[in-house]
Amino acid sequence: MKQTLKNNTQKLALPIQRLLVKKLVKLPPAMMTKIVGKPLIINDQTLNLPLQMLLKLFSPPPNHLASVDETRAEFDEQGAWLSQPSSRDVAIKDIRIDADDREQITLRIYKPLKKRLLSKKVDKNLPCLVFYHGGGYVAGSLKSHDTVCQHLALQADCAIIAVDYRLAPEHPFPTPVNDGLAAFRYVAHHTKELGIDQKRIGVGGDSAGGNLAAVVAQQTKNDTIKPIVQMLWVPWVDMSRERASYELFATGLFLERAKMRWYTEQYLQDSQHKTNPLASPIFGDTTGVCPAYVWVAGFDPLRDEGVDYANKLTADGVPTTLKVYQTLPHPFINIAGQIDDAKAAFDDAVQALRQAFT
Repeated sequence: MKQTLKNNTQKLALPIQRLLVKKLVKLPPAMMTKIVGKPLIINDQTLNLPLQMLLKLFSPPPNHLASVDETRAEFDEQGAWLSQPSSRDVAIKDIRIDADDREQITLRIYKPLKKRLLSKKVDKNLPCLVFYHGGGYVAGSLKSHDTVCQHLALQADCAIIAVDYRLAPEHPFPTPVNDGLAAFRYVAHHTKELGIDQKRIGVGGDSAGGNLAAVVAQQTKNDTIKPIVQMLWVPWVDMSRERASYELFATGLFLERAKMRWYTEQYLQDSQHKTNPLASPIFGDTTGVCPAYVWVAGFDPLRDEGVDYANKLTADGVPTTLKVYQTLPHPFINIAGQIDDAKAAFDDAVQALRQAFT
């Protein structure tokens, strides 16, 4: 019966699945347990119960590889399933800037609105986090992380500038890196017109976006205006090898080993790039980079490399905070609206961001 239920849920259109997911995560724990059976325990970690239930009902067959277009559509749709609701207390504006090759990319600016008598206004001179979305350098967009950015801005009381960098396979390595660097440097040198504080700019992102944030932190450490903090959620930092967590969490979760291999192929398109620090920041020089927060998921093929990168930063004298959320899978930044463990992780990041910008 359980397998039949799973087959039926997978056949539903994505918008219908979204509505069903929001209902299912509100079920009593006892009912969830009946659906999932035994808890999923790997490496002495127990997966969050609502997420185990959703995986059982909605996950595709192991090692399933969708097309580029399907991956992008699913990423944009599913990114909002468990995220926070859209807020009317955030001002949102898109601007276009030139990338290094004279093509243009979009930056989306989020600023919290403050009540001023009978109206809401935006404060000037806000601290700012330049944010790079995840998606394996193949998927993800301004849409997939829209409410994440809204709530980071609202709760951390800062500007969030999300970067719509170009994606592989149409724009393989190093184009996304060049876009990420161009975006940070544009923000750094246009602070007055953007209404942000030049002395309080950070970088951050999840998964591939965490990779990009780490690369930008390294490549701009000697700039006149450099980031003061890097926020790395479930970062992908080494494309050259697979650590033990790739085997432990190879299948059955939101991110699988086969998908990571596919992302790497789509992005690099040449194996010689795997140890290039612009692709794998774990091979870069991290001495003198800005303080780092590294947020790692327990159920994640990328878990071990995230821990290794945090240890490398620490060894190189970089003030680094590492936290492993043992009940959560990859990714978790965009499920904080419905999953309590993810909300707690989101709150930790908000508190860290506030502290970094103080």
